[in-house]
Amino acid sequence: MAISIDLSPANAISDIGDLVRVVRRRMDDDAYDIDAIYTAITEAEEIFNRELRCPRMEKEATISITQESTDLPIDFLQLRQIYSEGSPDNPLAAMSPAVLRRTYQGMEGTPLAYALENRRIVVGPVGAATVTILYYARIPSLTDANPSNWMLEENPGAYIRMVLAILFDEIGDNERATLNESRALAIVQSINEAGIGNRWGAAPLTPQGMRQVRGVRT
Repeated sequence: MAISIDLSPANAISDIGDLVRVVRRRMDDDAYDIDAIYTAITEAEEIFNRELRCPRMEKEATISITQESTDLPIDFLQLRQIYSEGSPDNPLAAMSPAVLRRTYQGMEGTPLAYALENRRIVVGPVGAATVTILYYARIPSLTDANPSNWMLEENPGAYIRMVLAILFDEIGDNERATLNESRALAIVQSINEAGIGNRWGAAPLTPQGMRQVRGVRT
C-alpha cells in the first residue's frame, strides 16, 4: 500500500528547494542546516538505489566492443538484458568472470557470452561487436545544478520520509526516525510492486530452456 502525501498547490514539491522547505517544516526548524539536509538527501538516494528496481530506472545504451573488457555506463546499477546487434539480434549468455575466461581463454571470434567484473563488461570470444544493454540506472542526484529528477516528481513522499528518517536519527529522535523510515520503505516497496505488475501483468511467466554457448559438452 502506497503512503500518500498532501500535494495540493500550497504543498507541491517540484525541486530540491521545495524539498528542503518541507523537511525544515517537518523538523520544526526553518533554519535547519542546509548542508545536513543535502547530506541526508544524498544518503536517501543511496538507499533508493539499493532498494528500488522499477521500470522507471531502466535505460538503454549501445556499447562498441573492441577488446575483452569495456567500461559500463557511469550510472550503471544492474543489468537486465544484453544482446549483440545483428539480423537477428543475438542475446549474450551470462557467465561468471572465471568461467568465461576458462571457457574461451581469450580466443577471437564473435562474442557469445559476457561477465560483469569491476564495473566492466567482459566478453568471450573476443571480437568487434556492437552490443545493446538494458540496465537499471542510478537515480539522478538532486543538486543545485540538477534540482529535480523523476523520483522526486513522482514520489516526493519517499524523499521526504527518508530524509526525515536520516535527520531524526542524527539528532537522536529514534521514534520519529523509525516511523519515517518505515513509511519511506513502504513507498519504495509499493513502487517495486507496481513496477512488477506493470511489466508482467497478470499472465504467468513462461520458463525458457537452457542454451548452449560453445561446443558439445563432453
